[in-house]
Amino acid sequence: MAPGKGDVPGDELAAAIKDFLENLRPSIAAAEEVGGVIAIENHSNSLLRTPDSVRSFADAVTSDRVGVALAPHHLPQDAHLIATLARDLGPRMKFVYAQQDGKGSKEKLPKEVELLQMPGRGPLDFGPLMRELAAQRFAGPVEIFMHPVPRGVPILDTVPAITAEVNRAQAYLEALLGKAQ
Repeated sequence: MAPGKGDVPGDELAAAIKDFLENLRPSIAAAEEVGGVIAIENHSNSLLRTPDSVRSFADAVTSDRVGVALAPHHLPQDAHLIATLARDLGPRMKFVYAQQDGKGSKEKLPKEVELLQMPGRGPLDFGPLMRELAAQRFAGPVEIFMHPVPRGVPILDTVPAITAEVNRAQAYLEALLGKAQ
């Protein structure tokens, strides 16, 4: 997560991104030396909080070892906007969180509501994003993810239940990939 506010005017945003990247310089050099990758998550209440700030960051990055960890959860829940952002990021997109926004990520709600964050359960159509990932031949990680409440507890009560839920989400995403080809 990049500290700062991503909803500031253009020149102020450009300066904040430049400062952030300057502060990352030692980490970027280390990543380049060892072949690592630094993926900065777009996150609410951070420098990369809006689609425009994410694009500006990607445009400002000069190292192939630095990019964005795309988190649809922290963006407007517009499937086409998220897919367009992924297209605009291109090779700057290093990681994808397969999670959608949901009320159950911030307050304790019934498990059925919390699980709406998972791909294929809530209202966000992951189809456009998966088609874009297929078009780019995206080879980075795609993590099936959700925030249970309280944080740090498992998403379900048993390992078999967790496995079944992750497998269900994976099958949903893979079916979308199959339709993309």
